[in-house]
Amino acid sequence: MRSPPVRAAKARSRRARAAALAAAALSALTSPAAANGVFPSADQIVFDPADPARAVARMTYGLLTTRDGGASWHWICEGAVGYDDTGGVAPPIAAAEGGRVLAALSDGIAIGVEGGCAFARAAEIEGKAVLDLSVRQGDPSHVVAVVAGQRHGLWASRDGGARWASAGAPLPAGFQARTVDVAPSDPRRIYVSGLATGGGPVKGELARSTDGGETWETSVVPGSTTSREPYIAGVDPRDADVLYVRIASAPGRLFVSRDGGATFEPVFDTQGFVRAFAISPDGAEVAVGSDIDGVFRAPSSTLSFERVSSVAPRCFAWTEAGLYACASEFLDDFTIGRSLDGGATFEPLLRQACIRGPLDCAASTSVGALCPLDWPRIAMMTGHEGCAPDAGSPAASSGASASATGAGGATAASGGGAASGGGGAASGAGGTGGAPEVSTGGAQPAGGARPSDGGCGCRAGGGSAGWAGALAAACLAAAAAARRRRA
Repeated sequence: MRSPPVRAAKARSRRARAAALAAAALSALTSPAAANGVFPSADQIVFDPADPARAVARMTYGLLTTRDGGASWHWICEGAVGYDDTGGVAPPIAAAEGGRVLAALSDGIAIGVEGGCAFARAAEIEGKAVLDLSVRQGDPSHVVAVVAGQRHGLWASRDGGARWASAGAPLPAGFQARTVDVAPSDPRRIYVSGLATGGGPVKGELARSTDGGETWETSVVPGSTTSREPYIAGVDPRDADVLYVRIASAPGRLFVSRDGGATFEPVFDTQGFVRAFAISPDGAEVAVGSDIDGVFRAPSSTLSFERVSSVAPRCFAWTEAGLYACASEFLDDFTIGRSLDGGATFEPLLRQACIRGPLDCAASTSVGALCPLDWPRIAMMTGHEGCAPDAGSPAASSGASASATGAGGATAASGGGAASGGGGAASGAGGTGGAPEVSTGGAQPAGGARPSDGGCGCRAGGGSAGWAGALAAACLAAAAAARRRRA
């Protein structure tokens, strides 16, 4: 008999005080124009299955892209992709075959082309609300999306998102989809989570298909409802019957199913949100993160979780190159970091003061035409310092350019692979020689600059000063937006 689910320890006083300070500061951010009313942050990162040096991160103010393993990052504005962040929009993104970056929008799918400088639209789904999408691990040509309608339904692409077709039968009547995933080990096994409104009380359900969407079965996700919606966290890369579902609320809970979604067992509880989850590429371990209680890791065979870090992750992705995390720079001193020890320590790869500006694109492209106009606002909001790469950084030593996008997240030397697991719906360097201390979530080691200075291309000094400027800029942006609304 399995032991009861892990109940994460209460937050440490340091994090509680920091959270209280953050909450007080956030009260000044009255407008979604200031990074959606929250501190600028990342909440999803995806990886190019063909190029381990390329990554795209979804931010609260658009996308960031790197092609040199995180040594430099460039910004892509929301308008160039085709959405507006002032409504709190956070479109699920994915990286597919051919370096395409896909974004699920309320009126279709945006497809990043021309190295990320332009976004085309999937003609077959134009005008339809796309709720989520998923690229099959190990086969980046295979993409599935769940689309709203009178009956929600599945669409699929077999060429990396370039062309789309309706797949199979509609989802059951009254089923309102939220997330979708395709099993890495079986392309015909597809899972969709959502809410069922079949005349009785609304409840969370999982719809599963074993034949590519031709037929569907549903089962109830325990304890889920409109205020506790079920989100697919990931599918085991070795066994299509094993999947994980998280509850998108606080207190949070993680379930596992070992029978293809027919039944669920709780394995992790937290007082906060379960925002981050990932499965190691070999399927042997899982990592889960709470915004209150930190990072936990467990063997997938036992799911006996142990707390390994106080970092409060907002997303995970696990590749052969390590475990990547999005975090709150206000609390943990990095926005994107990489761990080589399963989440115990993280090396910062991105601090937002070091963003290099808009992606360098021709004025005839959507990025080149739109993003430079809005960059001054973003530069103020992120405390931009115009950082230059250090002499020993990957960008400086390899001569890599950061003028194209894709997905990836590992340095070429580290041999990154395709993303595993999922922390997404909406979704693996840390390491040796002076990584941030676990207890502080990123304290600077003694003896000079942080070991991550080369990776983020930014010297110490952009931390508290940068965030003070960022907060002030966010407040100014909020006030300006409020004036625009009154005008």
